[in-house]
Amino acid sequence: MFNNKEMQEKIIKAIRIIALSLSVGVILGLAGGAFYLCIKKATDIRRAHPSFLLLLPIGAVLINFFYNWFEKEADGGTNRVIEAVYSTKPVSIKMTASIFVTTVFSHLCGASVGREGAALQLGGSVGYNLARALRLNDDEKNMCVVMGMGACFSALFGTPMAAAVFALEIAVVGRTNPRWLFSVLLSSYTARFTAAWIGAPNLSMELAAEIPFSGIRIVYVSVIAAVCGLISLAFVTLIRKGMKRSAEIISDPYLRGFFCGVALLMLSLLFRGQEYNGAGVEMIPVFMKGGAMPYQFILKIVFTLISVWAGYRGGEIVPALYIGAALGSVFSNLFGVYPELACGVGMVSLFCGVTNCPMAAFVIGIEIFGAGSAPYFLAASAVAFICSGRRGLYSAQRWD
Repeated sequence: MFNNKEMQEKIIKAIRIIALSLSVGVILGLAGGAFYLCIKKATDIRRAHPSFLLLLPIGAVLINFFYNWFEKEADGGTNRVIEAVYSTKPVSIKMTASIFVTTVFSHLCGASVGREGAALQLGGSVGYNLARALRLNDDEKNMCVVMGMGACFSALFGTPMAAAVFALEIAVVGRTNPRWLFSVLLSSYTARFTAAWIGAPNLSMELAAEIPFSGIRIVYVSVIAAVCGLISLAFVTLIRKGMKRSAEIISDPYLRGFFCGVALLMLSLLFRGQEYNGAGVEMIPVFMKGGAMPYQFILKIVFTLISVWAGYRGGEIVPALYIGAALGSVFSNLFGVYPELACGVGMVSLFCGVTNCPMAAFVIGIEIFGAGSAPYFLAASAVAFICSGRRGLYSAQRWD
């Protein structure tokens, strides 16, 4: 039994954690919601005025210059934030402003990037520096980094459960910290409600009808997940090796960014319609109707690779969702599977493969598409995790 002093200390600690979680959730709900709205506005402007694509070469130069000037001592991106979860490494507050500005600008130019990497950096930076300002201990700082990542991801994607699981799972594959679960969930839901209040919507694509469970359908789903897992491995490998190889060929980051930007511009002019520029979320409903062509996922991979090599910022997970949806749509025609289910499985599988986070992939499938197809999403996460190997987007990830 607790004595009065111990009970008082526990109550005070609980109140402090709740207050901290709510504070992180409100701050990052506002920041994440505003971030989403700015990205949407930039995307709408570019789609209405395709001439903004002409910025692709000079835009890459400007972003490389910006990072060299503004955040030289704090660069490291998402990997720096992940390291802060299991170490005492600092996260510069400069990361907050730099990733916000460069991601919005990347979408305005038409680079094939996402927003999740920016969410993790923005949230982790705010969480760490809030804990530092409050003079919290190292364990509490680590917890605030995780809360911040979950809150900002939730605000941007509208998936608070998946955001919380993702933030807990991403730093050390195979191990989560259950002591932080309540605080991360509370901050994620608070951020989601706050972001919705200022107009940021959920990422919801519920299936048109209840899909009955069947053994043969599980087999088809497993095949799709296996292929997606292998594609995710190839995608991540090309990003990493391409970054290294392009730096060897053109050592100057400004020249490298310019030439990659020129390549992106040429491809954008060749493939008109901006289907491969930006994050590409608007194409997923098309794929869910079975409308993907076999070459579309390949072109999205090419656009994304060149964008990353150029130095554009934002992340690669949302483009990976596009790739997974396109692949799923193609397989739905081959196997006769419901295209909505095949697209969902493809998205879940690519997410799992590039992040090494199977539980987060499973939960995000449920939150986006509904719980009716949960068995398929669980099978897809398991198969994709096995087939994608240990290589993911984030080199700072540890394995338990």
